[in-house]
Amino acid sequence: MSKPGIRPPGLRIVAGLAFTFALMFLAAAAPRALAAGTAVQPARTGLEELEKSVKEFTLPNGLKFMVVERHDAPVFSFQTMVNAGSANDLQGATGLAHMMEHMAFKGTADIGSTDFKAEAPLIAAEETAWQNYLTERRRGIRADSTKLATLERAWKDSQEASRKFVVGNEYTRIVEQNGATGLNASTAEDVTNYYYSLPSNRLEMWALMEGSRMARPVFREFYKERDVVYEERRMRTESSPVGRLFNEWIQAAFVAHPYGNGGIGNPSDLKSFSRTQGEEFYRKNYVAKNMCVALVGDVTLEGAQKVAQKYWSGVSAAECPAPMDIVEPEQKAERRVLLEDPGQPIVLIGWHCPAGTDPKFPAYEAMANLLAGANYSRLNKLLVKEKKIAVQVAAQAGEPGVKWPNLFLIFAVPASGQEPEKVEQAIYDAMDSILARHPFTDEEVNGYKTRARAAKIGAAESNAELAGELVQAQTYYGDWHEFFREIERVNALTPADLMDVMKTTCVRSNRTVGLILNKKTAASGAEGGKQ
Repeated sequence: MSKPGIRPPGLRIVAGLAFTFALMFLAAAAPRALAAGTAVQPARTGLEELEKSVKEFTLPNGLKFMVVERHDAPVFSFQTMVNAGSANDLQGATGLAHMMEHMAFKGTADIGSTDFKAEAPLIAAEETAWQNYLTERRRGIRADSTKLATLERAWKDSQEASRKFVVGNEYTRIVEQNGATGLNASTAEDVTNYYYSLPSNRLEMWALMEGSRMARPVFREFYKERDVVYEERRMRTESSPVGRLFNEWIQAAFVAHPYGNGGIGNPSDLKSFSRTQGEEFYRKNYVAKNMCVALVGDVTLEGAQKVAQKYWSGVSAAECPAPMDIVEPEQKAERRVLLEDPGQPIVLIGWHCPAGTDPKFPAYEAMANLLAGANYSRLNKLLVKEKKIAVQVAAQAGEPGVKWPNLFLIFAVPASGQEPEKVEQAIYDAMDSILARHPFTDEEVNGYKTRARAAKIGAAESNAELAGELVQAQTYYGDWHEFFREIERVNALTPADLMDVMKTTCVRSNRTVGLILNKKTAASGAEGGKQ
């Protein structure tokens, strides 16, 4: 949502892979933001009236639905959000949350197979073959190489056999043939979400398709898809300097909390976890009380209730998983990650900051916007326009997630010929100047408030975005009304609030720095900034 730290679905990384932060980052620098002085167009209805128009109901299994009726066009959008993301992966099985997203598109017993009764035992045989192979592989140097090769061959043969009855991409084909647009899903560190838009006369078809895959998915082609995820990691992390930097940097920033896992999963885990573990993860996290659904558009409350009761009641009524107990310890010394690479130099600086639900978090969001939100921001004016030592500067509160304490992040791309450590130091110098001599002004903070309200109105105007906003407020706060309360928190901000969080948070001992250095600057980069 366009609230502090909780980003709209379109601005989250594809498949939730945090190592593509650069693209997300540059997009998120000014989401729906208006430059100072730009007129705000009126919404189709005021936010107060819109809040009153949101209706809700909860099924007996605990699944909450939010409905907004808009009958000006015969379409509707939805978003389903699961309160589990990659931070909920188990140690030794990182990447499972992302795999669940992939599996959701593989269909059900009725969708994706020509004969599920014949397919089911083949899927079971494939799993048995994998477990046999994995057991021998885990013996390491004591493994019998001949037996290992035989078991691997048997597992691969079982994979081929299990595909005999598979109808590839049938779920996607059916939905798109019925007029779906924007069909997608994403896995972030905090949550997993599913969304698209449909003609309103396809409401029951939507409920059947979505309710079925959430209640009774079939994890067919699991190991084939696991290889796809592994290849995604290889392309976006190992083969990308920015991906490699982010991976090393996030692991340095978090020594205990799973935010440090990096999202997509560790390579060895992606070669080891099983369908059985995936099904266990699904049963634990994909329960009705751990999910919510929003429908916005040409639907009625009565119609939504009818199809939800009919097709979504099969989602598990089990209790939510227990809250996470891990707490990231206080960072007491600067950490630096230096990646030597001939590609584009990069500067990445993160300071630990509170969770998105913390009362102070709106100040971090405002500080990010005023430091490096767009052309009007301090760092863009200084580093890009005046000094011309950077071609891009962006800031973001809430990396890589916001459910738990996270990072306030500044990202910079040095201009050609500029040493990244000098750009890094220029950022510290600019922040020191703000603290010592040139604090944020009432005019700047008021401009941010105007842009925040414009973003709120923009989100409310879009069926798809409003659906995303409602499920995110419900998931993070436990109350969708918080989408409408966030503007109150923003309006209460003062320059002193921003200065306070900058002073207490942006200190050397609390920061983790990542730099991509060319060979000629690698040695100097180890020294770090002076601040």
